[in-house]
Amino acid sequence: MQTIQIKDKLFKQYISDAEIQHRIQEIVAELLSKYHDKSPVFIVVLRGAFMFASDILKKYNHPCEIEFVKLTSYTGMESTGKINVSLPIKEEVIKDRHIIIIEDIVDSGLTMDFFSHYIQGMQPASVALVSFLYKPENLVKPVNIDIVGFTIPELFVIGYGLDYDGEGRNLSAVYQVAD
Repeated sequence: MQTIQIKDKLFKQYISDAEIQHRIQEIVAELLSKYHDKSPVFIVVLRGAFMFASDILKKYNHPCEIEFVKLTSYTGMESTGKINVSLPIKEEVIKDRHIIIIEDIVDSGLTMDFFSHYIQGMQPASVALVSFLYKPENLVKPVNIDIVGFTIPELFVIGYGLDYDGEGRNLSAVYQVAD
C-alpha cells in the first residue's frame, strides 16, 4: 500500500484517484440532470474544495457561473469551531439564483450550518450542497447534503484538496493517517 510522509505524520492511501474520478462522473451526471434548464452559480469553498470543484466544473458542460468563498475553521488536525469568512460573496451574485455549494468535507457540520444561513440571508432561489467527503459520526449540527462524494468514518485525511498544516492538498488521491 502506498504511503507518504507529510511533516511528522505517515499517511496511507485511502481513496484512489480512479475511485474519485469515477464518482465525479456520477456527481456531474446528477447535477446536469437537475440543473439542465438552469444557469446555477457554483460557490467553491476555498481552499479545500478547489480540486473537487475543478474536476466537476471541467465536466459540467452547461451554462453556469463560478464564485469562490474562503471559510476557515481548522488549525492543524483540529477544528476550532469558529468560522471565519475571509473572502465573502456579494449578495447580487446570490439573490434569486440557483446556488450549488461545493465543499471538501462536512465533518462537524458547523461550517456548513454557518454558511447555509449566510447564503440563505441573501435570498437565493435554491441552495444545494455537494460535499466531497462526509463524516456522519462527527456531526454536531445537522446539515442537508444533497450529494455526497464519499462517506467516511472518523479519520484524519489529506489529499485531493485537503491538507495537514498546509501540505498535501496537491495529491490526486485521499490518504489517511497510518497507524
